[in-house]
Amino acid sequence: MANVKFYVHYFIVLIFYSNVFAIQKDEFSLEKRGNDYDVNLPGTKLRLISMVFRHGDRTLDNDFSFMYPNNPYINHDDYPYNDGQLTQAGRRRAFLFGQLLRKWYNDFLGNIYYPPNVYARSTVLPRTKMTLQVILAALYPPIDSRQKWNENLSWQPVDTIYTSSSQDSLLFPYNCKEYRETYINILHSNAVIAEIEAFNDTIKDLSKYVGRNISGVYELSALYHILSIQASMNLSLPKWSHDVFPSGRLFDAAMLQYKLYNYNDKLIRLNGGILLYKILQDMNGVINGTLSDRKINLFSAHDVNVFAFLRALGIFDNKIPAFTSSVIVELREKNGEYFVRVLHYLGIPSVLSPVRIPNCDVLCPFEKFIRLTSATTATHEDPKCPLTIAIY
Repeated sequence: MANVKFYVHYFIVLIFYSNVFAIQKDEFSLEKRGNDYDVNLPGTKLRLISMVFRHGDRTLDNDFSFMYPNNPYINHDDYPYNDGQLTQAGRRRAFLFGQLLRKWYNDFLGNIYYPPNVYARSTVLPRTKMTLQVILAALYPPIDSRQKWNENLSWQPVDTIYTSSSQDSLLFPYNCKEYRETYINILHSNAVIAEIEAFNDTIKDLSKYVGRNISGVYELSALYHILSIQASMNLSLPKWSHDVFPSGRLFDAAMLQYKLYNYNDKLIRLNGGILLYKILQDMNGVINGTLSDRKINLFSAHDVNVFAFLRALGIFDNKIPAFTSSVIVELREKNGEYFVRVLHYLGIPSVLSPVRIPNCDVLCPFEKFIRLTSATTATHEDPKCPLTIAIY
């Protein structure tokens, strides 16, 4: 079996990789993208929008070059970007997403940036912070003359927050002791051992190409994401990769790694379920009036966060979240009753569509939504994973 310490030590670094490919000509044009779906629901009133999304296109992390010594681009010059940073394509993709959010929700958000309306949070990494800044720049340009402070600049500052990864149990739940212990236990289970050992031949075959002995499914998954980032940067991939990437055994390994991170209800609850708890708390705040000014929550994070949040909602689509992929959760009111609607923005392509959570309609009654997700929603009864979400 793969070394458990290796899995745990490098658990967090899956967030450093991606699955996107070459940029198309009109990819960042608002006129060409995202115009097919109308978010309006006649007869309902939108009360709150919450979303978690993956950052935009990025460069590789040189700190993890040891995983692939034979990488032909190991000394690739990414200047003026540092390793793991948001690229120009990533900025454009994030800006497009912000423009689309403005297009979809313009009437609800209004033209004024009013700080109590917006909760904007990212992880500590520069690419998520920058993605959030770019999205907010597109979402809240200073349209009103009272907020336009420079006639030559259609931009205004918008407040954002983040905290260190060691303190961020909302978007970095992997530091939770109970989560780590549960994850280690599932790695020792017979079922998981069998799933991992099914990749032994692939590990043996690819080790000779990467220049080191691959130690398990995690490293296969990391290799998949390394190749994905290189493909997204229009770099030619080695011939040996064509049989296993982008489909094939490397994709299968990446999907298994996501599955392992969210293997059972407890892991899901301590992962994406923490964010779901935060969003449900804010919905309750809007309903009971304690958070009456809040209109939108934005959480700028990583592929693992988007995947984990989908799993907390009971959704599994066998896809790796692309750059700017997002799950949007709306709170709506109809005839005095409250409902939840979930939308999935793919990022690549820039397509938005409603998602039905299991055993409910697309417009799911609020109380039923809470019941259906209760097994995968974190609570304060998870004492070893403090929910540091009281800051608004």
